Amino acid sequence: MIINILNKRIKIVTGAALMTVILSLSACMHSDKPQPVDLGKDECAGCGMTIEVPKFACEIISDKGKCFKFDDLSCLFHYMNKQNLSDSTVAKIYVADYEHPDSMIDVKTAGLVLGNDIKSPMNGGVAAFANRAHAQQFAIKTHSILLDTWERLKVQHEEH
Repeated sequence: MIINILNKRIKIVTGAALMTVILSLSACMHSDKPQPVDLGKDECAGCGMTIEVPKFACEIISDKGKCFKFDDLSCLFHYMNKQNLSDSTVAKIYVADYEHPDSMIDVKTAGLVLGNDIKSPMNGGVAAFANRAHAQQFAIKTHSILLDTWERLKVQHEEH
């Protein structure tokens, strides 16, 4: 009798623990938070190359929480065009902070610098900064253009 009661309690506790784990994993899978880039292992969703240069990495988080990683904003743009994606069909777009590549920032708040002297993996030529003053200084130093919004960068990309 006591063994039966203990077995039932163990099953209930195990079931509750399992449900907690499942719900936690489910919440993680539908997050719009940036995911860490595993350099040398993660592949660019656009070109298939291994992501090697952290300061140009970027991500799309789909409206379903799936993360697509890219080695360059150029690949991200091509992927969005190929998949018919727009800002309204994705949850978030993140870019690595050029000065602190381990830190991903929302592309809509980033200071974006576009220039020929910015050597990114796929020649997208864009560096993103969390600090807009630093973006301005970098633009001056590299004879590049500071784009004040993500929208301006999209227009620049469409023109080229």
